[in-house]
Amino acid sequence: MRPSRTMCACGSLIASIGVLLGCTSSFMGQQDPLPSEAVDVEASVRELLHDWIRAFEARDIPTVRSLLAEDDRFVWFEDGEARYQSADAVIAALSSFPSGLAFDYRLNDVRIVQLTDDLAWASMMTQTEVLQDGSVVSVFQGAVTMLVERDGARWRIVSAHSSSVRPAPQRRDGTNTGNSG
Repeated sequence: MRPSRTMCACGSLIASIGVLLGCTSSFMGQQDPLPSEAVDVEASVRELLHDWIRAFEARDIPTVRSLLAEDDRFVWFEDGEARYQSADAVIAALSSFPSGLAFDYRLNDVRIVQLTDDLAWASMMTQTEVLQDGSVVSVFQGAVTMLVERDGARWRIVSAHSSSVRPAPQRRDGTNTGNSG
């Protein structure tokens, strides 16, 4: 079964989970938190990524929405275009998947870099299997970067970029050219 255009576009979003751009109170001249307020940024961002995956796989719309920035800074770029320019657009894409499809999402090579106490970026490779009646009907692989920001006690995705992983072109002799895309 060949995946539909909607399934491919939405699957790329899922595969892209995704990395974040935005501003924080630190960039706006406000004071950094006191040491007693310090957080383990890497652990907190990993928890955000875990919650994102779990919510997407379960199609838990309220949780997905709660993990995205609620203001006009949110944007998700996908394969070179601003595909989702609001949390509502992400929710609409997730809701457009047929109810009979399930997702199995995996992250690999996750790297988290703390920028401030309230801002970090993450990069990762992703693999998403789309299943129907227990059988894999499509597999998406991607590279994702996200900018995440702490909003009080909660971390949110402010911006992300995902790119589909494409096999490197092959020479006529079957060897890899070393160029992707």
